Amino acid sequence: MDRTYIRAALIASSAAALTLPFSASAQDLESEVEQLRAQVAEMEEREARANARLQALEARLLRIEAEPISPDEALTIRGRAVPAQARPMTLNPSLDNFRGAYPTLSREGEARLVQIQQAEDAAQDPGLSDQPEEESVQKAPDASAAVEDIVQEQQGLQTSRWGADLSVGYSRFSDARINLDGFLALDAIFLGTISIDEVDADIFTSEATLRYGVSDKLFLDASAPFLYRTSTFRSGGAGGAANTPVEATVSDGGLGDMSVGASYQLLAETLRRPNVVLSGRVKVPTGQEPFGIDFVEVVGSEGNLQVPEKLATGSGVYGASLGVSVLKSLDPLVVFGSVNYFRNFERNFGDIDESPGPQPGRVDVGDAVQLGAGLAFALNDRSSISMSYSQRVVGRSRVRLDGQDWQRIVGSQANVALVNLGATFSLGQQLSLVSTVGIGLTDDSPDMVVGLRLPYRF
Repeated sequence: MDRTYIRAALIASSAAALTLPFSASAQDLESEVEQLRAQVAEMEEREARANARLQALEARLLRIEAEPISPDEALTIRGRAVPAQARPMTLNPSLDNFRGAYPTLSREGEARLVQIQQAEDAAQDPGLSDQPEEESVQKAPDASAAVEDIVQEQQGLQTSRWGADLSVGYSRFSDARINLDGFLALDAIFLGTISIDEVDADIFTSEATLRYGVSDKLFLDASAPFLYRTSTFRSGGAGGAANTPVEATVSDGGLGDMSVGASYQLLAETLRRPNVVLSGRVKVPTGQEPFGIDFVEVVGSEGNLQVPEKLATGSGVYGASLGVSVLKSLDPLVVFGSVNYFRNFERNFGDIDESPGPQPGRVDVGDAVQLGAGLAFALNDRSSISMSYSQRVVGRSRVRLDGQDWQRIVGSQANVALVNLGATFSLGQQLSLVSTVGIGLTDDSPDMVVGLRLPYRF
């Protein structure tokens, strides 16, 4: 019995020893399963958060890149994230192919995105929703400094509050004529004095201009010119001999006529209409007046040549001008045109005649009308070339000595036409160089005009 008991005990102890490891392994396995389930649940939660974020990013990307917008709507958002190279102007770059690279949405999605975009624009600018879409002011990408200078030169608009210009110029005039003093006998023989007169004039100018922007639409400017003139008078026929010329040169310089002006933007440029600006200017006669200057006889000319004692640097009368200009950008072209009316006011002078002694009277300088048109082509962001045509028709002037009637001055009317070629170069964010060359087309026009201008933006 003892043996049987001992054997049973050994068998029971062996069975217990064998079952204990299996029980411990089952507990460990169950613990590991619970840990894995917790990790799976955490990963599923993280995946859900990632999917939600991905959906939000896709919706945002859809609004930014996949929204089909019209050219007018594109003008309100294009360039918002572009670093400023100069300053924004109201110009109109071509956006015909702006939508070609983007996918389209369903009608429901398109309507929803348009509502979202309109709500955002209205929140940023409450007055924008009140403007008709086709008449909304365009917001183009930053214009180049060269284009800004074209707009400023043609319309007096600028993007900065303060600005200053320093310009220099040179003009060349030449005129030759034959003077006949006598009569024609037998319709074939001239009896009298023949003289050949020639005048060459060189005018050097420098002008300083200060500009100020009262608002985004109203700009004021004031300019002060300085002139230096030199004229050479020649005459052939001294003493009755045509081969005996005589020559004299007169030079003078000083302050010219100062002026103040204003430019107001009537209409801002959109896709369908140009930029329209109304401008006005008032001129003050601060220069040397051309009236009452005595003429002296050149020694050796035997009365055949008389020259003025000094040269005028101003018109001598008050004046005002009023004009309107239009400008439209057709990328990469900028097309512009203008019309101006110049009014000169009558004024009394103590001497209006070149004869010795005072000759008081009143002078009425003729008014003028000027038309101009041209275009500029942007070569790149920092340079452009331009070509323009201008024509000014000046009315006849008249004088009246005290106690006498008005008399018209023969030959005082003029028709001045010029073709101008120019180039603009940006020298930095605030400074540019504008160069022009003008070619005269009529007898009243200067032979050539050369100018350099340095506009600076504060």
